[in-house]
Amino acid sequence: MKKLICILTAVLMTAALLTGCASDTAQTPTGKEQTFKVAIVQQLDHSSLDEIRTAIAARLQELAQQQNVGLTIKDFNGQNDASTLNQIGSQVVADGFDLIIPIATTAAQCMVTAADGTGIPVVYSAISDPESAGLTGLPSVTGISDALNTQFILDMMLAVQPDVQTVGLLYSNSEINSATPIAEAKAYLESKGIAYLEKTGNSAPEIVR
Repeated sequence: MKKLICILTAVLMTAALLTGCASDTAQTPTGKEQTFKVAIVQQLDHSSLDEIRTAIAARLQELAQQQNVGLTIKDFNGQNDASTLNQIGSQVVADGFDLIIPIATTAAQCMVTAADGTGIPVVYSAISDPESAGLTGLPSVTGISDALNTQFILDMMLAVQPDVQTVGLLYSNSEINSATPIAEAKAYLESKGIAYLEKTGNSAPEIVR
């Protein structure tokens, strides 16, 4: 989260600097030199994603006050549906938002596609594998990764149960972020001579079954 805040700080400071260099800056109704519109696009309702959204919004408000700029933040939720997220992306671009902050992979991919060629910065969060998701090396796109330390997690498991014989690997095969940690888990377990049982599920009923 600290790294993301640093990125957002840089974005706001750059925007404020550009505003200060403008030869004819109009005053907004807020009394600030300029007001920036920020769209926070959350992929779905989830406690951890909710926490990220709340923290980002609060910190952005603080930064806006420090930089003496107005700030309008609007939240969007894609309900974990790519079509809905694409519609949100089109709306955000059409409404002229200055910054888009997608939370989670599909939201980020849809926002990057929508903002392509517009110059609108996209700063993503909660992406486990940005490279595999096609979110690296793109102009006006940056953010942070919350990649799993797979070996550390498995080492903790072995510390608690050192005689484990088989490990279950349950993941969503429709989520590209699953690919890298699952591959790492398989390789590590194989190096330890531990068997694994691999299962996939993309919905609650599939996982329960």
